[in-house]
Amino acid sequence: MAWLACAALFARTAVATDSVSTTVERERSVLQVRSTILAAAPAETCYAVLSDFDHLSEFVPDMTASHVVSAPGEPIRLHQVGIASAGFFKVTIDVTFDVKENPPRRLEFERVAGNMDQMRGSWNVTGDDGHCEMRYDADLEPAFWVPPLIGPRLMKGQVEEQMEGLLAEIERRAAAAHASPH
Repeated sequence: MAWLACAALFARTAVATDSVSTTVERERSVLQVRSTILAAAPAETCYAVLSDFDHLSEFVPDMTASHVVSAPGEPIRLHQVGIASAGFFKVTIDVTFDVKENPPRRLEFERVAGNMDQMRGSWNVTGDDGHCEMRYDADLEPAFWVPPLIGPRLMKGQVEEQMEGLLAEIERRAAAAHASPH
């Protein structure tokens, strides 16, 4: 899920809802992304969507691939690819991460390969059987030029769009679980 912040570098502006809030600040060449999702779903459902690594590209906008590349039983190594664009400019973001899980509450990730100089952060999930809050904190430094004045604004829009994709999948799974007999 770390790729969320990468694609945002050249993204179109998205419409945010009250369920998603995001801030992006730039400190030198590092972009600091902080985003929160509020969902009317069990915390376990929120974590299950977040950690569905091999299917993230099915519901996260602009992510074209997401696959665990480590062998079963080994620490998680996740490879993600996506497209970030603005106007006529388009870049492929291709990053591999080491992921540490602490289910059902925390994921940590750090870039180990790809076209980002630095990318590390975490997801924290809190809540109960009816509601969850997911907090995403990431620091990233692209290996390519990002417009200094508009880069954070563009990133904010892309991250919010991708968070909306996660939220929609969380809500879809929560509704399906509620509709099915126990």
